[in-house]
Amino acid sequence: MNRQRFLKTALAAVLAASGVAHAAAWPDRPIRLIVPYPPGGLTDTVSRILSDEVGKLLGQPIVIDNRAGAGGQIGLQAMMQAPRDGYTLGLVVPATMVTLPLTNANYPFKPLRDFEPITAAVDTYLTLVVAPSMGIRTLTDFIAYGRQHPGKMSYGTPGAGTSFHFNNVIMAQKLGISALHVPYAGEVQMLNDIVGGQLQYALVSNAGRAFIESGKVVPLAVAANQRVGALPRVPTFKEAGVDFSSDGWVGYVAAAGTPAPILDKLNAAFIKAMTVPHVRKLFDDMGYTVVGNSRQEFRTQVEHSTQRYAELLKSGAVQLEKN
Repeated sequence: MNRQRFLKTALAAVLAASGVAHAAAWPDRPIRLIVPYPPGGLTDTVSRILSDEVGKLLGQPIVIDNRAGAGGQIGLQAMMQAPRDGYTLGLVVPATMVTLPLTNANYPFKPLRDFEPITAAVDTYLTLVVAPSMGIRTLTDFIAYGRQHPGKMSYGTPGAGTSFHFNNVIMAQKLGISALHVPYAGEVQMLNDIVGGQLQYALVSNAGRAFIESGKVVPLAVAANQRVGALPRVPTFKEAGVDFSSDGWVGYVAAAGTPAPILDKLNAAFIKAMTVPHVRKLFDDMGYTVVGNSRQEFRTQVEHSTQRYAELLKSGAVQLEKN
């Protein structure tokens, strides 16, 4: 071995040993978890449930820091500006990891280069709801109606290029129907238009639950692998023979450059926290499925979604200006 290679090898060994030693002492102070959305929503609630248990396991409190704005970019930028020492983490969703990088040329991050995945915590779900005026009560009847009236129905999303938009296109392909896309600024106005009959259907998040429970909209199927605790009477798409579940989740990352031993500790703590019975029950009651995958599995999950969505954009199935 020549001298230059020997020095490089020795330096790498020293740095590796230093990282292990640092990880052994970590954490010795509170950890900040940046939630780049307002308090009280899905991401905030999931994070507060988990942070209590993860903090107990690590022996240090995890402090939630809500930094809303710019579709999650403000909070994630704050994470990137902090030291890469495992004391600042960030919450991510498909928008910040998949759709925005594909649809916004000015998006400042390349997620799988700039972030280190820790784990996906829970899978969320979407529910297909229709206007009561349609007189449709089952997914089978909805499919039949859509195939008999190609291009005549309209559906809403909280914006072109959102994960809702991609999931609607995938669902339509699975069902063999076509419809007009109507983008909205949010789900509430979209749901009100379904109630009024101006819009025929939509895939909605938990924001639609009150509309469902009050009978203002008709739920046909949940896009989940199994029935959800929040809507136990609503069947899954798979129960009707349709292989469709929505691509929605809540996950956690650190800035690239955070030592791997610390990331491994975080991954193990998050996964263990998800096995705590009362945590699982809380998520079950909310209708969310616990995931708790490895760092590499989470990375692969993001890669697969990115490839799938990129293909939909390239084919023209998802159009950002109009559809």
